[in-house]
Amino acid sequence: MVLTIRMFSPLSGQFAVVRKCRKKSTGLEYAAKFIKKRRSKSSRRGVSREDIEREVSILKEIQHPNVITLHDVFENKNEVILILELVAGGELFDFLAEKESLTEEEATEFLKQILNGVLYLHSKQIAHFDLKPENIMLLNRTVPHPRIKLIDFGLAHKIDFGNDFKNIFGTPEFVAPEVVNYEPLGLEADMWSIGVITYILLSGASPFLGDNKQETLANVSAVSYEFDEEFFSHTSDLAKDFIARLLLKDPKKRMTIEDSLQHPWIKPKDTQQALSRKESAVNMEKFKKFAARKKWKQSVRLISLCNRLSRSFLSRSNMSVARSDDTLDEEDSFVMKAIIHAINDDNVPGLQHLLGSLTSYDVNQPNKHGTPPLLIAAGCGNTQILQVLIKKGAEIDAHDKEMRLKQVSSAQFLSSNPKSHHDCSGETALHVAARYGNVDVVQYLCSIRANPDMADRDEETPLHCAAWHGYSSVARALCAAGCDVNVKNREGESPLLTAAARGFRDIVECLMERGTDLNSVDKGGHTALHLAVRRCQLEVIRCLLSHRCHVEQQDRHGNTPLHIACKDGNLPIVSSLCEADATLDIPNKSGRTPLHLAAHNGALEIVRYLCVAGANTDAVTNVNGAVSELRASDGDSASVASQCLQDTHRGTYIQQLRPTQSSQPRIKLKLLGHSGAGKSTLLESLKCGILRSFFRRRRPRLSSTNSSRSPPSPMSCRPAVSASISNLYPGCENVSVRSRSMMFEPSLTKGVLEVFSPVHSALSAADEQATKAVDIQTASLSGVGDFSVWEFSGNPVFFCAYDYFAANDNTALHLVLFSLEEPYETQLNHVTFWLNFLKSLTLPEDNIAFGGKMKNPLRVVLVATHADIVNLPRSYGGEFSYDKERSLLKEVRNRFGNDLQISEKLYVVDAGASNSKDMKLLRNHLQELRNSIISVSLIVFLGACF
Repeated sequence: MVLTIRMFSPLSGQFAVVRKCRKKSTGLEYAAKFIKKRRSKSSRRGVSREDIEREVSILKEIQHPNVITLHDVFENKNEVILILELVAGGELFDFLAEKESLTEEEATEFLKQILNGVLYLHSKQIAHFDLKPENIMLLNRTVPHPRIKLIDFGLAHKIDFGNDFKNIFGTPEFVAPEVVNYEPLGLEADMWSIGVITYILLSGASPFLGDNKQETLANVSAVSYEFDEEFFSHTSDLAKDFIARLLLKDPKKRMTIEDSLQHPWIKPKDTQQALSRKESAVNMEKFKKFAARKKWKQSVRLISLCNRLSRSFLSRSNMSVARSDDTLDEEDSFVMKAIIHAINDDNVPGLQHLLGSLTSYDVNQPNKHGTPPLLIAAGCGNTQILQVLIKKGAEIDAHDKEMRLKQVSSAQFLSSNPKSHHDCSGETALHVAARYGNVDVVQYLCSIRANPDMADRDEETPLHCAAWHGYSSVARALCAAGCDVNVKNREGESPLLTAAARGFRDIVECLMERGTDLNSVDKGGHTALHLAVRRCQLEVIRCLLSHRCHVEQQDRHGNTPLHIACKDGNLPIVSSLCEADATLDIPNKSGRTPLHLAAHNGALEIVRYLCVAGANTDAVTNVNGAVSELRASDGDSASVASQCLQDTHRGTYIQQLRPTQSSQPRIKLKLLGHSGAGKSTLLESLKCGILRSFFRRRRPRLSSTNSSRSPPSPMSCRPAVSASISNLYPGCENVSVRSRSMMFEPSLTKGVLEVFSPVHSALSAADEQATKAVDIQTASLSGVGDFSVWEFSGNPVFFCAYDYFAANDNTALHLVLFSLEEPYETQLNHVTFWLNFLKSLTLPEDNIAFGGKMKNPLRVVLVATHADIVNLPRSYGGEFSYDKERSLLKEVRNRFGNDLQISEKLYVVDAGASNSKDMKLLRNHLQELRNSIISVSLIVFLGACF
């Protein structure tokens, strides 16, 4: 149901405005609370949606005579509006302060209503957390027995006794010690606030109020209060006991709401207690002074504002042109702050009320930073605020204060001459709105004829601001308003160059639709294509090329976009430029062609590409001939290009540089892991195709009850020695040959074997089915390709020889396996062992990359096996889900990330399930790594050959 309401005068809070309203169809009056929504999580202005929804949820749940009622809720772009019961009787304390005398018996009647309202809230486990005199109102003060209403549930929470709730909020004078000390909060915090309210009601003094906020909070935390005779001379002992039972530091020792209603001061047990209340009285003299102090604090700002405005108005009538800027700032700063606060809070009614009372105030007056209110409002993005300011006389295009004072004398004679107001940077409101992406403000300003081509101090227009920050909707609004799309700033950049350099393709397309000059150049001779290439904005480059921009434009150094791309070594951009028919052999002012720059900077792939594309390898620089120039540069790229200079071999070399469909036949795949990790099983599964996987039998596992998990020493089960190759490698006495496979077992003395005997280690030897030493075979992994597979046994007996066979080979893939049957700490230890082993293979490098990383690290893939045995759950996509994956990867990548290239994913598999989703993911990753290695290896190989 949509309500049509009529608004009346407002009351403002920090992030809310409350206005009396009337429903036209019924004539009933309500209170409309406008709560400003927070625009983003990082913003401090406004209320978060979570807090608003919590307040609405609580208000919807409560219905009690002593608690305010919610009737309806509305929402717009900036606010949530709560239609509440109209509580028009004012504050309870203001009402009581008008009385000549007040007995404790009369005071308890009002207090009992407060307690009944809190009892209702606590029965629903709702804590108010902001009980104070300002939130205790009267429904109607003219009736004989006014009804109390508790209001403002902005801090209220529903208490979940299963979860601790902590927060620091509320009014320092009334908060409980647990709030100050950041301890768990509950319903008991409200009882403390009731104790403070009762203390003030009876004495007119605040128990914990200090000279400042810090002192007040310290008094609360220390529970530092007393019943001073000056204030409590006529107070009954029962009343003091009631307060004392509430102002206890330990929340558990405080009276509950039920206990307080049964206290003898609230509910006398006998005639004597009732008589004691009648004879005791509230200290009205002190209470009236307390109420007066509170009103004074609320009005002191308004009084100060009026005094300042009066002095300003009186002096402004006789003000001369030579008047001091500082005097103006001093007199107007208070009003300016009030206006800026209203703008920042989107307080439209408050701003209207303030400006309505300032009949002679100049809204174009800038703040001390030189920024007029209109520019601040444009940055905040509220068009209603702008309308209020412009209606009050704010100029659409305003100069800053310094420029404005220079024009005062001429403005006196040309009062009808329109002013053009900027801030200190020379920006207008349209600049600011464009910079912050407030498209509604931009459209509004353009609709009231703001100049879209007004330039700031750097000669930039609002369109430059939109292009710089990437607001395409703002750029389109400005273009629709007829702005100049080819205007240039002080550096000679048009909006197209600004957008292209920052990669905002949608703005580039918008500008091209409006007919911008694609070949416009800045003071350095750069086009939009130059800047996009320099910033590697590939999407913008392709967009510009598709619209046939000039690809051979040279900057002041003679460089074309192709020169820049070759110097930076960016092959995709070079490829795009060449496909757009860019000339390959244009020399710059140093006589260097793109091929020279690519060779000089070691861009081997680009050298190959340019040679294949037909670049002139005979080109000569201004310093030396082409060959000597290229040979002076180190690297394989210079070698490749220089070989192409020889006529007798040029055709052969160019043909060899052309890419072919055949790739390097195989690379090494090394499997490492402790015994029982499932290396052999995983390898067999990777070799299986789809059809073969249906007929493959799982490898039987040893019974968990069989102690042969750690089989006898290899001394008792060593295979026969193959004499033909027994001396193939020094230190190896046993090499057995089987079908397409070699097994190497190093020779060990008895003394060494004893160290690794089962007596010393539970994993001393492999079982009968396990790999012994190093198993080398040529294998074709289904869907991946050919590999030379090196499977390293997990038996510690053979570890001492692995550094000889493993070698430092950055063209190999390394699979490190570990079993999920082991505890997490053991898993981590196994992985760390093998990664340390691989790390020890790498040789020290002279040139270490940024951050201490190795330039050519070994590629490592971590694989967790036996996921089926430990019954890991599967995700929706059918993959195994391991809860320790992130922590394990984070640990090993932190320790070995600079030395090894560890894949970002841990592959959790059932090693025997060759056609599972997890195995497919592993195959895909191995294929990606294999292709990457082959592509790099091919380039290096070609360079080495030349």
